[in-house]
Amino acid sequence: MSNWPDWFQEALRQRFYQFELASERQASCLSEDKNLFTQMDEFKTNQNEDIQRLLSEWEEALGYQLSQDKQSIYMEGVKDGIRLILPIIQPTVTR
Repeated sequence: MSNWPDWFQEALRQRFYQFELASERQASCLSEDKNLFTQMDEFKTNQNEDIQRLLSEWEEALGYQLSQDKQSIYMEGVKDGIRLILPIIQPTVTR
C-alpha cells in the first residue's frame, strides 16, 4: 500500500476503525440476543397453537427485514469502496 497517497491510507484506516467499533458493539449484543431468543422460545412453547403461529410469522417477518437491512449496509460498503478506488484507478473519469 506504499504507493497510495497518505490521505487515502488514512481514510482507509479510519473506515476500518469505524467498522471495527461497530463489530465490537455488535458482538457485545450477541449474548443479550441469545438470551432474548431463549426467552422468546420459552414464551412461545407456553402459548396455544394460534399464538405460536402468529409469533412464528412475526419472527419470520422480522428476520426478513433484518436481512434486508444487512444487505443494504453491505451494498453501501461496496459503494463506499467504489467511490474510494475509482478516482485512483481512473483519475480522468469525472462524476
